[in-house]
Amino acid sequence: MPERSKPHLVYIAFFFPPSRASGVYRALATANAFHEKGWEVTVITSDEEFYINEIGTYDSSLLTGIDQGISVIRVPFSFGVNRGNRNDGRFKSVFFRVQRKAKVVFSKIFGRLFSAVKADNYFKWIDPAVSALLEVNKSKRVSHILATGNPFSSFEVAYRCHKTIKVPFSIDYRDPWTLDVYSGEKLPLDKRVYALEKRIVESASNIFHVNEEMSEKNKAMFPKSVSNQFVAPNGFDLDSVASYRRNADDEALVFGILGTLNPHWPIKEILLAWNNITRDLPQGSCIKLGGYLGYFAHSEKPLSKLLPVGSTSFQYVGPIKKGEIKAFYESLDAIIIPASGGPMVTTGKVYEVAAQPHPVVCIQGKDGGARMALIGRPHVHSCEAEISAIEQAMRNAINSHFDINQNDILEIQEFAASFERRVSLETLVRHVQASTNDGDLDG
Repeated sequence: MPERSKPHLVYIAFFFPPSRASGVYRALATANAFHEKGWEVTVITSDEEFYINEIGTYDSSLLTGIDQGISVIRVPFSFGVNRGNRNDGRFKSVFFRVQRKAKVVFSKIFGRLFSAVKADNYFKWIDPAVSALLEVNKSKRVSHILATGNPFSSFEVAYRCHKTIKVPFSIDYRDPWTLDVYSGEKLPLDKRVYALEKRIVESASNIFHVNEEMSEKNKAMFPKSVSNQFVAPNGFDLDSVASYRRNADDEALVFGILGTLNPHWPIKEILLAWNNITRDLPQGSCIKLGGYLGYFAHSEKPLSKLLPVGSTSFQYVGPIKKGEIKAFYESLDAIIIPASGGPMVTTGKVYEVAAQPHPVVCIQGKDGGARMALIGRPHVHSCEAEISAIEQAMRNAINSHFDINQNDILEIQEFAASFERRVSLETLVRHVQASTNDGDLDG
């Protein structure tokens, strides 16, 4: 009996290494997880020039994390003036001929829908990305298409190609598309965007969400797709977990925040609360912030004004590369999660923080997704974004730092085990495999 070929996944992830944008660790782990399961994987993503020059979040060290054997196709994109079509050595001139032909075909198939509706600010990437995927399918038949959003233009790429080459597709919501992630209310969008999302969701083989609240909201919006909606939570990588250590009573204490500073963070309240307790702490105690200032290069200057200048009790140490995450956590005695928003906001870092052998201060409303995710984890001190409440939570975390013992560390490890990234993605991989009919699959 002839050996069957491997199934072929095309994974549409606009942000992929060396991008350091939100969601990249999930995207990288997803591509690797399918490759380890015996799939041939082709990733369609944006180009490095966009990451470097337009959003300013770039970490070349992430490239080493891509499993050998995964193909990466970079489709150019720019918010600004068209930089002209270029390729990274993977495309031949036929790619651009296919792109021009595809535009004609799509206009006939889909009429005015796609020419009139802008899924999001990345809509200019849709046509060339579709062309790239169709070219890939010519070389090696695609078995399944998986798209991650945001941006949600990736979903439209998957949907168009599904309609054209008749293969199943799935979508992975890292954020809601037409709902405000903080309030849960509908965004004021063109009604045709709502129609486009409905059409895509109801055509997808699987719809994945990072938390239960997003899943429930989506099920209510699209009841025809209830049976196809699943939760595949964010997770953490084992090589990012710090070793346990405890300070001497007179050593300086370091609280840390790791993440991308944004205007929703209660950074002012955190710093004021910290100032209130520093007089009771050993000399040299500080808050250490690691990460980017905003999601785009132009955000850095205005957000930097939120941070104190010349303070001895605050350090901004800049972006932290993936290989430096463990060392960053090992330099801390307690961790702060500044999670704004409600039930749909768990934050990408909550599970990574949950796995660390440190007390945690989680600042979020009572119904917040990050707070809910940490229920049952020892030494968590949650509070709302009020100065007095944050101050008390910090003092409680200091007590926890000195109380924490080896049994607590084991409980923390047990609590976090199901959120190890490869484990947390098993639901996603399993359902995509189940809705794909060809190829030999492991497990």
